[in-house]
Amino acid sequence: MTNGRAEKQGDGTLRTDLAPIAERYPQLASAESITWMGGTTGTSDIGPTTYWVDVVAVIPQSEVDTLRATGELDSVKVPEMVSGMQDELPAGPFEGSPALDELFSTDGHSATVALDPRARTIVLSGLFE
Repeated sequence: MTNGRAEKQGDGTLRTDLAPIAERYPQLASAESITWMGGTTGTSDIGPTTYWVDVVAVIPQSEVDTLRATGELDSVKVPEMVSGMQDELPAGPFEGSPALDELFSTDGHSATVALDPRARTIVLSGLFE
């Protein structure tokens, strides 16, 4: 555990296929490009498995405008991402809010989201079982 949270475990494969992410986060179904990594948290002990994804997605400007209209966005730090995703992050600055996180946290899929409106990019760190 790091900082009281289970560590992200994965095979380190950088992926660019949209379908698995759009299935879990349909808000990203219209992404123009996507890069992501995923895996499980913690160890292989018996019990329910929690999966994680770290995503960087370029979205259409119309979607950026819609997301910016969801609520009062403030300046935020980018969600904590695995090291293999660091080179994929846009420069920022990033905007976010609890309402934006809630928009992506549906059907048992939670998310911490940051938006870089100038790069039309969503950065998402998600968990689900």
